[in-house]
Amino acid sequence: MVDTEITFTSGDVTVHGSLLVPDRLAGPAPAALLLAGSGPTDRNGDSGVMPGPIGTLRFLAETLAESGIASLRYDKLGSGETGLGPYTVDDVAGLGFSVFVDTAADALRNLAAQPDIDADRLLVIGHSEGALVAMALAVREDTPTLSGLGLVEPLAVRLLDLLTRQITGQVDAAVAAGQLPVELADQLRTGLTAAVESLRADGTVPDDLPEPLRLAGLVSVNAKALAEEDALDPRDLATRLPAGLPVLTSCADRDIQVARADVDALDAALTGAVVTPVRMTTVNHVLKEIGDRPSTGADYIEDLPFSSEFRTAFENWLAALPS
Repeated sequence: MVDTEITFTSGDVTVHGSLLVPDRLAGPAPAALLLAGSGPTDRNGDSGVMPGPIGTLRFLAETLAESGIASLRYDKLGSGETGLGPYTVDDVAGLGFSVFVDTAADALRNLAAQPDIDADRLLVIGHSEGALVAMALAVREDTPTLSGLGLVEPLAVRLLDLLTRQITGQVDAAVAAGQLPVELADQLRTGLTAAVESLRADGTVPDDLPEPLRLAGLVSVNAKALAEEDALDPRDLATRLPAGLPVLTSCADRDIQVARADVDALDAALTGAVVTPVRMTTVNHVLKEIGDRPSTGADYIEDLPFSSEFRTAFENWLAALPS
């Protein structure tokens, strides 16, 4: 494998990435664009807010190369060598979520133009929130016909529905443990409902939200990004994908960020696609084997093997794609 540093331009930003090409190519290679999950996540799937490497996107890139498929992965805006580009943190939030979809579109064009790449055999594979970006990219009119779409531990419900579920669960657990007064819990639930309604109505966040909700990211500077991302309903996007498109979906029982029922519902919405579901039991959100213990998120940076079960299913799906 030859991993080459590349850059491309997206808007005002110079984006840094890696093109991994298999050795001994017999001709132009099929290629995949890899899309990272939420937050400051770089080309390898490492997070700027976690004190150690994760490596999920690097794992996917190497698995693709072993199957004879090149890949481009990049440091999304706010991560790695790309950093913030010409922007401040507040500027990036003001750009909205669409900037990530636009960057993915520019990356795909760059990948298609690379030497030794077969521009007629392109895949897009997104992990977590990256799967939402992948679907949004796949339905764009300016996106070339794709050979396959990988939705790995995907965000499978609207963002604000997921945040509501997560925050409500945390509030309920704190009340049950005697760590949070019922009166304050009711204020948080009421404030959360008001924030979701406001974001969906006019893209704003109320100024009087309780402090815990502001600490969870429900603040004005994030409002545009939250509203734009929430407007992308994964199940609606699923119904709009090209007919006959091969789609792989994966989820795992130990994943604390993605529920199996949500991914099953996403599969049901993929009515025109050819779906390959991968369901795992002992794997966490970043595809590492954790056995029977519960995931806490801290296990993401542990030196654990990536799932052989996922690797085998992924390789089989790649081998079955049209040539």
